[in-house]
Amino acid sequence: MKKSKFFSLMISSFIIASIFLGCNISGVTVAEGAPAAGKAIKIGFSIQDISNPVWSEMYIYMEGKAKELGAEITLSDCQADPAKQIQSLENFIQGGYDAIIVHCFDAQSATSTLQQAKDKGIKIVAYDTYVDSADCYFGLNNYEVGKVIAKNAADYIHKTFPGAAVEIGICNYPLNQVCLDRGAGIEDGLAEYVPDSKIVAKAQAGYVDEGIVVGEIFVQAHPNMKVICGIDDAGLLGVYESFKAAGHLPEDFGMFGIDALPEALRLISEGSIYRSTIFLDLNRIGEKMVQFAFDLVNGEEVEKTTYFPLETVTIDNVAEYLR
Repeated sequence: MKKSKFFSLMISSFIIASIFLGCNISGVTVAEGAPAAGKAIKIGFSIQDISNPVWSEMYIYMEGKAKELGAEITLSDCQADPAKQIQSLENFIQGGYDAIIVHCFDAQSATSTLQQAKDKGIKIVAYDTYVDSADCYFGLNNYEVGKVIAKNAADYIHKTFPGAAVEIGICNYPLNQVCLDRGAGIEDGLAEYVPDSKIVAKAQAGYVDEGIVVGEIFVQAHPNMKVICGIDDAGLLGVYESFKAAGHLPEDFGMFGIDALPEALRLISEGSIYRSTIFLDLNRIGEKMVQFAFDLVNGEEVEKTTYFPLETVTIDNVAEYLR
């Protein structure tokens, strides 16, 4: 199976509560190069928002990899707040950390702090958002990711509504550059692949609770909408719940997301209106980021750029991704 050990959202939430250390990290020793012999390598992970289940599951794998390597890893959840992220990075600098894996909410605001870390010999691994000071980068061309989501939706439209124009909704998240790029890719892709169709609604829905609200609005305001594209699965799953509660599950409706969350995979496998998602294999990416951070601290060379694989999941191949 290509994706194993998926955890339910409930289990992920429980583990988050157990491991969450916030942005308060004790210690005052400053890292200056490789650690002394016998001293465990300390890796800090500053993430945008660990409440996203795909990231919380990835961190579980990162912890496992750190343990395997004999390293220590500390999570700092910055809750989509650039100021909290800067604080977390400063704490890592002052806390004697050897490497930082950073998932920047705002790369521009974090630039000077990350440069301070680099100047002190701390290795920087950038995740999802590129930063100039990084020793290596793991990520996506998020604009192109958006176009893949649009292409998945367009293929469905051409098959289900040949020659017809349809109304489309978009679940976006215009609070960070990654999602802005992804949303722009969706819009440009739809304009290219299904030019006769029309985007009739756009709304912020990057999380389940936001999606529930957006779904209620879409059902009431756009009863003829036939397709929804989302910048992630979480928001779309909230929309789906609202549609289900309203009894609005037309056989010719299609939802198209990304992240391959377990609930999205289940709905796809059942032949629901949730038609496709995109699998990124983030658990393996998380392990590789920890390995690269470890190798960098030990003076080894690593690949400068690593792009996530993109694998579209539909009812035709979903069995390969189910646990």
